[in-house]
Amino acid sequence: MKKQIHQDVYIGFAALAVCMAIFALTASLPSDAAMMPRLLSGLMAVLALLIIYHGLAKSKLPADQQKKLITWDGLKVPLITWGLVLVYVVLFNLTGYFIATGIMIIVLMRYMKQTSWKLIIGIDVVYLLFIYFVFVRMLCFW
Repeated sequence: MKKQIHQDVYIGFAALAVCMAIFALTASLPSDAAMMPRLLSGLMAVLALLIIYHGLAKSKLPADQQKKLITWDGLKVPLITWGLVLVYVVLFNLTGYFIATGIMIIVLMRYMKQTSWKLIIGIDVVYLLFIYFVFVRMLCFW
């Protein structure tokens, strides 16, 4: 009987491919501008290697101990969340950062089953005020 390779191995290799693409895309940038994308890509590559390592360990388990591979229940939440990120990008282009972020914090918190409107609005307001005063007001003085 042929052993199945766990889905995490494929996901890890896909993440490594994205890291290599990021490194290739930043090759023509000046070193200062390329530093952050490369740093984040390097961190992502380390995490991808860990995913591959654990995926190979899961592949060695007997078939009856392995969880089912990709199912709709496993994909539903990530796909909906990525759809919401896509909506955020569109909203961001139409309305700007503060309005889009304020709306999306509320939508994502409701989607993640947060029911307290006081908490949702409180977090939204505090976050937006913090970002405004740190990144708009303070950085204007520099």
